[in-house]
Amino acid sequence: MNEFIKKNGINFGLILGFLLILPTMLGYAFDISLLVSYWTLAYVFLAVIILGILVIAFSKKALGGFISFKQAFASYFIMIIVSFFLSTLLNFALFNVIDKDFEQVVKEEQIALTEKQRDFFANQMGDAPQDKVDEFHDKFDEAIEKIKEDKPYSPLSLLKGFTISIAIFAVFGLLLALILKKKDPALE
Repeated sequence: MNEFIKKNGINFGLILGFLLILPTMLGYAFDISLLVSYWTLAYVFLAVIILGILVIAFSKKALGGFISFKQAFASYFIMIIVSFFLSTLLNFALFNVIDKDFEQVVKEEQIALTEKQRDFFANQMGDAPQDKVDEFHDKFDEAIEKIKEDKPYSPLSLLKGFTISIAIFAVFGLLLALILKKKDPALE
């Protein structure tokens, strides 16, 4: 594997790792709602995609303007492995070593958000039959019970989340590598 590919993957992985850690640290220090916000999910998704494009572009530039599909994907994949490892490591340390009670605080915030959503959508139901309204409330109550029972920051859950995140974002990496690859005509 080319040294530029590894170096760019690691460097961008460190940058992305910091960007992934940032909402957790800000949520812990200032505003817990960041940890359950849909905007935070959008931020993470955009950060991964934008830095994915950049890591491939920088690798392509370092390779003289040409990059194979394999090289583009390798650069991106190294980046997401490094970044999600750092994020998972921080979550493990924060929720299992530094502040074991913080998981309950996050759950309470998530429950409050779910109840707020339930109330909003219930108000939108207007003159719906009572059995439909009851069924609607039951589904939200089940979701709230699931939140209470889950252990999202246990080591096993964090490992599972790490694996799923890598798999999901690897698909985007395959697409980005396919779009951004550029063959050297001299090698054909």
